[in-house]
Amino acid sequence: MTVLSMWAVMAGLQAAGYMKWMESLGGESVQDAVRLLQNSNDPVILGLMGFAAVFVAPVCEEIIFRGYFYAAAKKFAGPWVAAVCSALVFAAAHGNLAALLPLFILALVLVVLYEKTGSLWAPIGVHFCFNGATVLIQVLARAYDIPLDPGT
Repeated sequence: MTVLSMWAVMAGLQAAGYMKWMESLGGESVQDAVRLLQNSNDPVILGLMGFAAVFVAPVCEEIIFRGYFYAAAKKFAGPWVAAVCSALVFAAAHGNLAALLPLFILALVLVVLYEKTGSLWAPIGVHFCFNGATVLIQVLARAYDIPLDPGT
């Protein structure tokens, strides 16, 4: 449900013109890793990218951003400031201006899950599903020649 909600938020931002606005400011609408996944014809690259995005990234990023950064910041600044700061750093670390707001919102949701459960497993699971859905959409779009990049 959380992953579907995040996709609904992203669709809403897209419909509201957020991505077009970000592109007009010089931001890329697609992250470099996603573009590599879209453009590569090498099955080894595709497999490694999919594995890294779906399995490695959620575990590593949740340990770093929720397990370490958020937890440390919370001790000094309280939960709200720590949540906003860690979410901003998480979003910025992805290096994509157009994805900044959706990733910031996702990161806030992941912090709430971490706080509610007291465990990194819930945010890792949601992050896994979110990235998995992203990879699945890329694979299906590629298989059925559906352009996802607004610039194409």
